Amino acid sequence: MFTDIMTRIAKNTSILLFQQVITWASTFLLMLFLPRYLGPVEFGRLYLAQSVRDIFLLFVTFGGNYLVAKSVSREKEKTGQILSDIVAMRLAFAVISIIAMVAFTALAEYPDEVRIMVLVFGLGMLWAGALTTLFGCFMGHELIKYTSVGSIVERVFVSIVAVAAILLGAGGITISIIIVVGTLLNFIILVRYSKIIIPAVPAPQWAGIKQQAKNGVPYFMFTVFSTIYYRIDTLMLEKYSPEAVVGWYGGAFRLFDVWNFFPAILTTTVYPVLSRLWSEGEAQHKRTMHKSLEIMLMVGIPLSFGAIFFAQNIIGLFYGLKAYAPSVVVLQILSAGLIFLYIDMSLGTTLLSSDKQKHMSLISLGAIPLKIGMNYFFIPYFQASSANGGIGSALTTMLTEVCVMTAMLTQLPRGMLSGFRLSVPLKVVFSAGGMIGLLWLGQMAGIPWIALVVIGPFVFFPLLYAMRTFEPAEQDLIRSMFSREGIAKIGRVLRPGHVK
Repeated sequence: MFTDIMTRIAKNTSILLFQQVITWASTFLLMLFLPRYLGPVEFGRLYLAQSVRDIFLLFVTFGGNYLVAKSVSREKEKTGQILSDIVAMRLAFAVISIIAMVAFTALAEYPDEVRIMVLVFGLGMLWAGALTTLFGCFMGHELIKYTSVGSIVERVFVSIVAVAAILLGAGGITISIIIVVGTLLNFIILVRYSKIIIPAVPAPQWAGIKQQAKNGVPYFMFTVFSTIYYRIDTLMLEKYSPEAVVGWYGGAFRLFDVWNFFPAILTTTVYPVLSRLWSEGEAQHKRTMHKSLEIMLMVGIPLSFGAIFFAQNIIGLFYGLKAYAPSVVVLQILSAGLIFLYIDMSLGTTLLSSDKQKHMSLISLGAIPLKIGMNYFFIPYFQASSANGGIGSALTTMLTEVCVMTAMLTQLPRGMLSGFRLSVPLKVVFSAGGMIGLLWLGQMAGIPWIALVVIGPFVFFPLLYAMRTFEPAEQDLIRSMFSREGIAKIGRVLRPGHVK
């Protein structure tokens, strides 16, 4: 049974990795043009508008994907009613949020350009709630490939059209419109595929709406606190630092967001499985959690080491060191905290699937004053000492992740970590260190840094394999996935029309 569980997780993870390759290429194209042509000031304004949007988006996506995916994974036959009730609730929140966003930007006295971009993003909320609800339904059915189609279309459209618009002289307002249209295309595609899991959508029921609202409160509080925790940096930087500093930090944080691709993928595939297993069998739930944490470490640790090592090259490639050189140290500090973020996402997924969403809410709530307090000290300090308050925000982010990790470890179900192989993180750190050492030698020999990035995984994983980190069943699964038959099977699964 456990082998079947891990095979299903591996299949969905492979699909999302395929999606990520395509969306990465699109994002790579966009990031080559957007910061350079907009400049630090206007790029900072766009980033500020998106940060405001993200905060209010929490109310529109009340309960998030976690509420929907858990409900659907445990009662698949009620998917249509769950969708109808939650979409009705979220649409009402969208209207209220748009009004609140307009009022907030007026009271904050943001520049007119920022206020217009916020309004544009606000209009996109009218379908954002339904989009995330549909995503959660597919997630609960463990049919991730359909959501991948929508995400790919959205990212490719936004990247190509935005780059063309920038080359024609467009500014941040036009880019915000393009981004919103991209989410609309994603929504239309998911509506088209929704009949696969929802033959008919019943009318919303008031009793169901009230029940979903009640069930969604802990998830809502968790996502509210988490988003405020991540976005408060931008708002505080805007008050304590020049606009260019917000652009430097925004540029580094955008890349930091990219580094988060893998935990986002893995938690998307693991969460509905863990939610179902929690109600079916504690032993399988625990074993699946251990494997997901091990995988997080195997990806997060070498990625963190590599991002720190290549930070200057990465900033130079995407933004140009002439205008964004101060982003290098910010990216290095954020990348150092990447390890703790990967662990936190694994632990958080375990807590939410174990019906401990209230505990997660309290932990996220506690992180906000902690981070605000540290930002209040570190941002002005580094702004005065190095003219880069973003260093303070990055340092605060890393330290807060450590505190969140400590708190979540204390709230895990009793005995959840017993039997976890502590040798795994030690072997991963050793392998990642060996990888960086060999890459440094390659750099000294004059090998181009992009070639070294490609070489890195081919150094790290053999080192990890040589130390017997993988269990026999895992070795068999890896070999089967990369065999001719395994690759052909993945290709068939990736086709949207394939159901089984």
